[in-house]
Amino acid sequence: MILYQYPQSAIVDRPIPKKKLYEQGAANSKLKQKFIDEVAKITWAYKLSAGTLNIQTDTLFQEVQIFRIVARTADIDTKIIKYIDKLIPTPVIFEVVYNDKVQVVATYKRVSQADKSKIVLNKYYSSEWLADDQREPLPFVLNLSDLYTHLIEQLLPSITNDASLDQLKPPSQAIHPKAIDANTPSIAVSIVAKAELNPTARVSTNAAVSIEDKLKHVQQVESLTKQVNQLQKKVRKEAQFNRKVELNMRLHKLRDELNQLIAE
Repeated sequence: MILYQYPQSAIVDRPIPKKKLYEQGAANSKLKQKFIDEVAKITWAYKLSAGTLNIQTDTLFQEVQIFRIVARTADIDTKIIKYIDKLIPTPVIFEVVYNDKVQVVATYKRVSQADKSKIVLNKYYSSEWLADDQREPLPFVLNLSDLYTHLIEQLLPSITNDASLDQLKPPSQAIHPKAIDANTPSIAVSIVAKAELNPTARVSTNAAVSIEDKLKHVQQVESLTKQVNQLQKKVRKEAQFNRKVELNMRLHKLRDELNQLIAE
């Protein structure tokens, strides 16, 4: 996982008052308390767009926001991430900051094809904790879709045939939000304003497989891995010989299905 240094041309650096978020989303008292206990500061740090990055105009994504959350705890509640994300109609990459370390958290977010007034949020993934002062320049991309896809792909777990099944997890387990319902409506927020535009370099990248297909594949592997791990535990606990043989046969079948899926 690479932590990127976003260009000066994309800087917004605008604090987002927690009170503003409460009002926009009608947060209940329990969620407000979580914000108070776990979040010290929220900043709209960068706006990535064709203008701020000097790349080609994109028909799918016009902007990607970078939000920094200074946390009071390493185990910030995922409800906070989801609550903020649902309020912003454009994709958001979250950088959770705690003790000079940064954890990147995001979900693949797009407009529903069936209803343009709604957004679709995939499952969230998060990085390991990274040193905030060790960043690299953004990769060269043709458009914002390529960049956004790359940022999401970085968070996906590595899948290999020789990986330990019970270790097939996202890069970090400190934050692992659940998927959000596809019918979640988008709510426009007045905290997002126009940033200063300055040019940066422009090149192209090419993705052979769509990000949606990659996400589907990863989540199928995760689901089957979970089933295998659960069945392994049952096999270890089963005392009856005939039942143990039956469970082992099922386990071998599941392992074969998993290996075939990973090999795709």
